[in-house]
Amino acid sequence: MLSIFVALLIAFLVCYATALLSLRKPNGKQPLLAKFIAAGERYTAPKQPSKIVSTDSRIIDSKPPVRLDHEDASPEMSAHKDMYYKLHNLEEFPDLLPRARNQLIAFFAETLDTASKERPDDSILRLNAYSREELTSFMRDQDEKVNQQWEDYVARRKKGGHMELFKDKDEARWWLKQIAPVKYVDGAWLGYVNKITLPFALRPVIKNSWQVLSEELGDGDLDKNHAHVYRELMKSVTLDLPAGDTADFIHPRYGMNEPAVWKAALAQLLISLIPHEFFPEILGFNMHFEALTLETLKASRELKEVDLDPYYFMLHVSIDNADSGHTAIAQQAVCMYIEHIHRAEGATAAQQAWRRVQVGYTLSDGLSGKAICPSMRKPAVDSFPRNELEAEVIKIFKAKALVGHKIHSHSDIKIGGKKLLDWLDPAYLDSKQWQMDFLHNFSRSKSWVYRGDSSKSRFVKELSWEGRMFGAFTKTETDAVKKWIDMMPSSRPQHYWDFTGREDDLTSPTDSRIDLSLNYPNSQSLKALENLSSAAVSSRLELPAAPFGLKFGVNEMPDPAKFLPLWFTHPCLLETFISIPWKTTSPFACSIVRILRAQAGFDNEFGVVAGMDEANKTDNLGLVEIGQELLRKWGFPEVGSLNEVLEKWGSQSAATMAQLAMRPLTNKGLLIGMAMAFTSLHGELASSNLLCQGSKDALSNITRRETENLEECLKELDESKRRHCSRGYWFAATQLKSCFGEFKR
Repeated sequence: MLSIFVALLIAFLVCYATALLSLRKPNGKQPLLAKFIAAGERYTAPKQPSKIVSTDSRIIDSKPPVRLDHEDASPEMSAHKDMYYKLHNLEEFPDLLPRARNQLIAFFAETLDTASKERPDDSILRLNAYSREELTSFMRDQDEKVNQQWEDYVARRKKGGHMELFKDKDEARWWLKQIAPVKYVDGAWLGYVNKITLPFALRPVIKNSWQVLSEELGDGDLDKNHAHVYRELMKSVTLDLPAGDTADFIHPRYGMNEPAVWKAALAQLLISLIPHEFFPEILGFNMHFEALTLETLKASRELKEVDLDPYYFMLHVSIDNADSGHTAIAQQAVCMYIEHIHRAEGATAAQQAWRRVQVGYTLSDGLSGKAICPSMRKPAVDSFPRNELEAEVIKIFKAKALVGHKIHSHSDIKIGGKKLLDWLDPAYLDSKQWQMDFLHNFSRSKSWVYRGDSSKSRFVKELSWEGRMFGAFTKTETDAVKKWIDMMPSSRPQHYWDFTGREDDLTSPTDSRIDLSLNYPNSQSLKALENLSSAAVSSRLELPAAPFGLKFGVNEMPDPAKFLPLWFTHPCLLETFISIPWKTTSPFACSIVRILRAQAGFDNEFGVVAGMDEANKTDNLGLVEIGQELLRKWGFPEVGSLNEVLEKWGSQSAATMAQLAMRPLTNKGLLIGMAMAFTSLHGELASSNLLCQGSKDALSNITRRETENLEECLKELDESKRRHCSRGYWFAATQLKSCFGEFKR
């Protein structure tokens, strides 16, 4: 493409060089041609191309340049690493949210565009409309395809074929380290899906999705936590990596430099971040990601062959099965959601929801996160050009370079760090590697190419009438260049909005939008601490000797306007502790997982995963369902969301709890203390006459499990956090006291 530009510019320069170089605007600013050239990319590179560099940083005919240990090979990968770190520490970077949302939409657009252009008949996009039967058939086909690939692989190995992921133990260690960023966020795509602020009508769907997350987190058993299992694997192969949520983890000196891995890991962190807006996309992502992969099957065998522990991968072979495991649960969640939308909002809304599920699926499908070992890499140049169109474009550039190369000897235009003159040197353009690198860099030169849309590309405009290169290319040549640009995957956000039929209008309140002040760290969550400080709670109070035995006089009906906001809000107190998988690899976080399972109505933890047993249950009674029973008993209609509760019965105390919960690490002690006070309430309510027997039994079970695990959490708090715990406890107790009147300490 750059050759095209050179040839065009040559023709222009021959006729107008002198005039353009001297032409200035009336205000005396730089010449028009100088402005034209200045728009190109700048790069401090050698004047002559002393070596040929491939697109994946392998040097073809000279030694690679020395890279300092504080530098990443790719600015894009460096940016992805930076966001990866900040999403692990969102409390410290609350202003990241808008940029994170934009990055997610760009990922959606890119993978959607790739799927629609490169393999529309082999992706989920071929299902134009939702049908449970057709989706089941599609997922079965995908599963059978992997099984056939595995069967073929086993046959190759029986015939003496070599391992296909790595060649030896050292390379296996390299491979395991490269994919660590993805494995350390195992489950992150569902991390925020259990938020109490999501519509209550979605709770059956959320329950299924959160069952998958719970099992990714070991159901609260550290030894079964997937991120922990992978960390232990890293230790066993003597790769002592930093903690996954630290700035040190993303440092280039550790050699984790596979761009595809960081991109996929970042996507997993991003997609769950805003569940109120992207819930169907999360479901679609989950449905693809939880399917069994050939790489997982290979790893479970080949790691054992080099005497490394394959358990992490064997775990996923079994738990991701399509019959009773995560694949089945994820598919059922999608079906439940689409069918719910159809019943509640009609066929048009269901079709839009289905397209959004497809977007999430293609995001997971398009960002594989694979790391290819050096010995297993096939030089990209071997398959270049990849198609007839690419071959035609190269042919055009080579032809233009032959006639226009020297004319551009004084041009400062640079593409991918090299001068146009160097790129179009006919001697170098004879090299397939050089051709491939030229197309790669030119296609990513934002100054000239708008990927996926030739009509917006500056280079094509310069080939058109009144463009500086008009006439240098024939119509056939121009059409080939346009088609080449149009076929490029694009990350332009509009592709996502057009495909889903949505409008990007964050100011328009809809049922799917939520008040960010109740969901993400921001200035309001900091003000919550001020509200707590101003509350009439003495900081000298200590936890009572029996903190779970506090009595509120629950047999009397409380003030609904005070009680109901507190009841429906308080499930938020602990939910964000487990949103980032790496931060769940501790006994404290495992206790939180078990508490949240109890509060959501999940069954007791056993030695094996529940899988579809849990997903098929319909009699779960959690805190929300018990709250709805209280509403009915007191003569109120059921509520559809926490927002509805707070709109009807505004409560500063409830808002304070929600805002504090956004910063679980900062407010760790406070939140545990508040949860302990509410556990006391649960215990008393379970023996009151305000609930039916079934709900009383369920709440009694919840209380028992909460008490056991909160006691474990309390042991993990240092002296400072225990003081905060006491303050949080009495703050919540005081608010509940105001609902029932005087209570006994």
